Amino acid sequence: MSSHFARRCFSAASRRPNLLSARCTENPRLLGALVRSPCRRSYAAKWVKDTKDPDELSSDEIIQRLEMVKLMEKQLPYDPWAQSVQTFDLTIPSLLSKKKDAALSDHLQSLGATFRNWARNALSMRMMAGDKGFPGIAKTSPWSLQIFKAQSTSDSAWVAPLRRLALDTYTRINRAVAEHDERAIKELSIGDMRTHYLKLVRQQDPTRRYMWKLVGERTPCRILSVRTTPAHLGKVVPNNGSRLLTQVLVRFDTIQSLAVYTRKGSIVHKQDPKPVVEFLVLQKRMWYDSPWVIRDVLYEGLENHEKSLSA
Repeated sequence: MSSHFARRCFSAASRRPNLLSARCTENPRLLGALVRSPCRRSYAAKWVKDTKDPDELSSDEIIQRLEMVKLMEKQLPYDPWAQSVQTFDLTIPSLLSKKKDAALSDHLQSLGATFRNWARNALSMRMMAGDKGFPGIAKTSPWSLQIFKAQSTSDSAWVAPLRRLALDTYTRINRAVAEHDERAIKELSIGDMRTHYLKLVRQQDPTRRYMWKLVGERTPCRILSVRTTPAHLGKVVPNNGSRLLTQVLVRFDTIQSLAVYTRKGSIVHKQDPKPVVEFLVLQKRMWYDSPWVIRDVLYEGLENHEKSLSA
């Protein structure tokens, strides 16, 4: 989905919902994503399933779909705006390419991607500042220089509370894996990452107890990339929240340890503390009173990719 067109559609929705039908005719894929429904028993779901691909929709059909979703908003037992989305174009910034045997063109491409990431970070931070997108920050202005500080690790930065939430989510998910807490894993992760964490749990020896510990951070966790877009297009936002759906790429540079015990408490294996670096994508629909969730992982030196993940 084109982030440019999506931003135009969603911005129109947040200002005046009646303008959305006209604006979204420019982007059929956006409306196709918005009206997909997990409820197969409803008439609307059957209607969407039987219609053609979003790329083939006419302007009239797009408007008709949008109006149906708006009509169903108060009648359906689920949130019609909570549709599946892709991992956005989040980037691990680097002035030089991390590829093996990288050529000059690779370094130039990496430099360009890093500059674009900086600009898109600022645009997303500006949007978040205008729509209650920073948890724990009461007053924000789209014109503040803080919008250029997405990667700051300062305690005074607008992203400081978000960084603390990200580290808390990271700590809780690793502890949940060690403690076989599938309920917590399902609460704190979605899509392929949820499958990954559950697989780790189910591969463990059920006769053993695992104790994971975050010894500390080698460097403070840092938000490298921020992308946000208005995703709730209803006239009223639940809980007086924000319309935004936000994804952030966070670099975690920590020291961790793991110990394995028998059920009687005898130690079987103890791993010395070791450094671990991970680049994880966290997501939150800002109109929900729910935790940030882990939805994807990126790796240095690999091309960024898009995956369609649930929620």
